[in-house]
Amino acid sequence: MTRPSRAPDAPAVGPAAAERGVLAFWREVERCRSAPIGGRAHAGAVAGLEAWLEHGGARVALLGPSGRGKSMLLGAWALELARAGRHEIAFVPVSRRFGTALESTALNLLYARVALFLRTPRRTGERAHGVEEMRRDLAIMLEEGRPPGSRPLVVILDGFDEAVTWTPDAAQRFLRDLGPGVRAVLSARSIEALGGLGEGTEVVALPPIAVDEVAEAMGLRLGELPASVKDEVARVSGGEPLLVEAFVEAFAQEPAAVASALASVPAGAPGVLDLCAGGTIGSVLPWLAGALAPIEVEELLAISTVNGGARNELSGPLIAAGESGLALRHPAWAEAVEERLAPQQRAAVDRRFADHGTRAFASGTVSDYVCRNWRAHLERVGASLAERIELASRAWLDVWRTRPDGSSGFIADVDATAACAARLLVDAAAGGDVVGVLAARVRCLLVTSSVRTILGFEETRRVLAAQAAQDDEEEEEGAEGGEGSAGSHIEMPRVGEDVLDAARPIADAVERAGALIRLARELPDAERAVVLGWALEAASEEHADGVALAAVARALDGQARVTAAREAAARLGRERTRESRLARVSLASLLPEDEARDLGREAFAEVPADARSNELPLLSKAAARWSPAAVRGLWAWSEALPPSERHMVLARLASGLPAEEREAGASEALGLALSLLSGDWLPPDACWSVCALAPYAPAGAASALVQACAAAASFRCPVVTAVAARLCDLGRVEDALALVDTLPQPSDRIEARSALLAHLPAAVREAAWAQLSGDLRASDGARLLLARNAAAWTRALGADAVLDLSREIGANWPALVAIAGASPDHAPAITRDLVERALEQPSDEDEALFALIPLAASMTEPDARRVCQRLLNELGWKPRPDLLDDWTKDDLGHLAPLFARVAGPQGVVAVAREIVDVARWMP
Repeated sequence: MTRPSRAPDAPAVGPAAAERGVLAFWREVERCRSAPIGGRAHAGAVAGLEAWLEHGGARVALLGPSGRGKSMLLGAWALELARAGRHEIAFVPVSRRFGTALESTALNLLYARVALFLRTPRRTGERAHGVEEMRRDLAIMLEEGRPPGSRPLVVILDGFDEAVTWTPDAAQRFLRDLGPGVRAVLSARSIEALGGLGEGTEVVALPPIAVDEVAEAMGLRLGELPASVKDEVARVSGGEPLLVEAFVEAFAQEPAAVASALASVPAGAPGVLDLCAGGTIGSVLPWLAGALAPIEVEELLAISTVNGGARNELSGPLIAAGESGLALRHPAWAEAVEERLAPQQRAAVDRRFADHGTRAFASGTVSDYVCRNWRAHLERVGASLAERIELASRAWLDVWRTRPDGSSGFIADVDATAACAARLLVDAAAGGDVVGVLAARVRCLLVTSSVRTILGFEETRRVLAAQAAQDDEEEEEGAEGGEGSAGSHIEMPRVGEDVLDAARPIADAVERAGALIRLARELPDAERAVVLGWALEAASEEHADGVALAAVARALDGQARVTAAREAAARLGRERTRESRLARVSLASLLPEDEARDLGREAFAEVPADARSNELPLLSKAAARWSPAAVRGLWAWSEALPPSERHMVLARLASGLPAEEREAGASEALGLALSLLSGDWLPPDACWSVCALAPYAPAGAASALVQACAAAASFRCPVVTAVAARLCDLGRVEDALALVDTLPQPSDRIEARSALLAHLPAAVREAAWAQLSGDLRASDGARLLLARNAAAWTRALGADAVLDLSREIGANWPALVAIAGASPDHAPAITRDLVERALEQPSDEDEALFALIPLAASMTEPDARRVCQRLLNELGWKPRPDLLDDWTKDDLGHLAPLFARVAGPQGVVAVAREIVDVARWMP
């Protein structure tokens, strides 16, 4: 069943102040409809819009100078469309007078309206947080369009060029590609004001009203007037409805004074401005023109230099005194006022508003006007980043926390600050404090990711709670519930509703500690100790698990390392999981010998019977990093294990024995593994033990190793590869190559020769490379093998030979990065080429840039800045792995080499400090 059309004047969910402004707009539309001016001109424009609606394209623009009456025409037309019932209407007035000109406000309003008719990409109860997310969601929704058979949706964005802190180009993201059943109407002064949207947009021009209609309007409103007066009004107004309306109001108040002055008034808005402005009104107009939304009288007079004695005069044909405060009735008056100001006067007005916000913020007395518009005033005066960074502070969060639309407003301010920092970070020519710029960009990223996580969790909590309540209700009502949707019972988080007081569901100590550890690796000893101290503080928090503390312990030195390792082991011991056991065995290498042995034995003994085949090799590999004495102790302990398990332990422990004991230990372990040989079949566990032992096997075990190859069955390729490499190390190159040739599959032979190349002596390496590279050119898996072996080949053959092959097969970035890492002489050129290619990619592929981080030291500073900013931007939009936490801080740690290249050790410390500080003051 088709739903009845929703009238555009019905309030939708959204920021309360903005919705009040929208309702005030509709009251103004109704007032103008009751006494219309310019019937014929409006009728012609409406006819043009109707023709477009029947036969036109996706977008149309209603064009005309400011004051022509576009808003009133579109408002009245939208009401008629809604009442006709053939279209759905989503109408948003973008207006300073009505307090909806800020981008965050306008997009919230638009989203709330189109979400009634289009499928949202988000779950029930979830919403976009911040301007960028809102744009993306609107683009998805509007491009997908309406379902087949449903009424078309007409999106009307009135006052498109009156927007504050956003541009038409910013709106292209969601208005450029409209899906089936979606049309858009925009109003602006000119087609140029639409920016890139002007292309492909049809035009309906709204002409001025005729002279006889001016006289008719004056007569209807004021009664009989001399013909000369009507002619003068027509001359001065030029048929502009706004100016005619101003004359009507002025005549109604002081008819004699206006009539006597008419002959000397020049045509146009400036002349009418002079006629209608006097006393306090005239002196306050420049300050009111500087306001970006309705403002209270007391606040306006505090900002201006005007004596506030005659406040009652602040009304009339130029100024509207509404519920939210004072505002100019129309942007045309602001234009007329600003045209008369010298550049320095206009700059002084803007600076006074910006300074007013700074004083209010410093004193803790932030008004609603300052809360919503301070950021825009800072942008208008080109404020420095040091001034704007307060918009991403704890104090500014507290300001927004008291507002009903705190989340969207705060994130919009932080996003704008991030954009400023991003521009400065990329612009190396700007110079300045690169450390401060990097810290500001990182702070904004951390704040937005934290807020979005908090809001996402709160929304999920509400939805799940409401769904549970609905399930209980359905159980009680039985089958009488009909076909009603559960969604209608959900307490939907309102757009802009404050949920910033919600508690963070899972503390991010692990991510913080991990990031700080990675950052510390890029620092000198003194700074490193400070950052590791912060990491230890994070990992020691009561709710943190032992994994974070274990990571910090490995980075510490001396007694601090031992103390942290003991505490981490104690925490990990509370959970008997595979991860816990592996972490404890790894930690044992940091402890005294006796403690290490006891901790390791406890972990080994915990392994369940059905997991021993998987876990024993992992635990033993970790234990191989213990001290030689501790390794010997575990070796002796393993005698109690059956051969089927002991070989797995000894095969990995062998690498931890002293060099003089390693071959003997490997021989013992190899004997255990081969004792499991049954006929010509070797169990898989034994095959992997042979692979682990081959590098240490003595020369006398060569024949046993070859025998193992024949019995390896489906594991033959990795066993043959390991054994052939050992044969090469023992000088038996021909035997090794012959063994590789026994592999039945060509792809296996290529893979084995790929790994064998680095073990071949120089005398045969060139010929082997010629054969291998030829095979790789004809192989489907060439890129994968090159990426896996690029570093080893580069060290064995030199970079030139490997680069030649990489160009022929089109190597991927990780392979080229590995070549650069293995050949410092070639690193700058490889880095330059990769960065150039990477920065030419579209931004939605920026995740690939992470592969370039190991090359940070070889990047030029401008390139490093650009890569750094692209990756920080990517982190800002990286999807959460779940709704309970994000990995932004952990990802920041991986960018440490870039931070060091861009801003040096001070920049790395600044990033670390932001991670710590934001975690302390975010809710």
